[in-house]
Amino acid sequence: MSYKEVEKLVERISGKKLLSDQKIWQIIVKKAEQVSVEWQQENEEIDKIIKTDIAISSKVDIYDPNAPEILLFDDAIGVKKQKENREKLNKKEIDESENISKVSRKFIITDVILLEKPSGGFKYITSPIDAQGKPLIPLEEMVKYQINYYYENYEALLPIVAITDGASNIRKRLAKVSNKGITLILDWYHLCKKIRNLLSMISRNKKEKQEHSKNLLSYLWRGENTKAMNYLSTKIETKNQQKLEELKTYFKKHESEIIDYERRQKSGKSIGSGRVEKAVDLVIGNRQKRKGMSWSSLGSKALAILKVLELNGEWQQFWFPETII
Repeated sequence: MSYKEVEKLVERISGKKLLSDQKIWQIIVKKAEQVSVEWQQENEEIDKIIKTDIAISSKVDIYDPNAPEILLFDDAIGVKKQKENREKLNKKEIDESENISKVSRKFIITDVILLEKPSGGFKYITSPIDAQGKPLIPLEEMVKYQINYYYENYEALLPIVAITDGASNIRKRLAKVSNKGITLILDWYHLCKKIRNLLSMISRNKKEKQEHSKNLLSYLWRGENTKAMNYLSTKIETKNQQKLEELKTYFKKHESEIIDYERRQKSGKSIGSGRVEKAVDLVIGNRQKRKGMSWSSLGSKALAILKVLELNGEWQQFWFPETII
């Protein structure tokens, strides 16, 4: 519901206009800042106790059905950004705003990470914010703190496996979590989507696109990356050489993340990142991506933080600590 709808609902049920939509917004922001400060303090406490780098295994048997894994998913979602009132900006602020990417000018991007917990289920993680909606702690640091919290007493190297859509910012973030590196798997759905999109521009006609797609995905499903590359180099007559080279570069860039999906699936292990796509919808999409909606960075991030609090089962304790025995 929008803040305005909440305001009307309270008035209709109680018969009194107890809160305005602006007051509700202020409460949300204030509470999100409070949660952020608590997260920051918790992480500082963990940091005092644990000084060593996270002991993550650089070699995880991703095909053995009996080999333990700690799954990690990382994704982001954008919502429409409220337009700035340019009349109120001075010349310096206008010049600076022109240097910001088109994406960041139009959208507010929120990152959400899921970390598998020892007891089962997943911990939702997003960045705490300051009073301007800026991150108090880098997200990779939040992930490190949570890994240390949940797996401090793990008796072996942590077998963390991250399944992602292959975005470069995600890969860079996860590389900062541990200097030994996390085992990465390129999500099968996004791999297929990328190939089909590029083949639409590479292939000379629909029939060729279908044939190329079938052959390439057959190789990649079994992790036969070399055969896929050879196919690109020898079997495709293209109408767009630039896009063909782009697809080759994509394969090379993600070579270590493209696995034998057939073998892993047969072992009963995950090959997709659908779980985190559902997570970003729960945290952001369901509430904030509706027709006609636009958001301030502070308001969007604040709502995300409170939703993460709820999804982690910490809502009651935060709002009504006196009821927790």
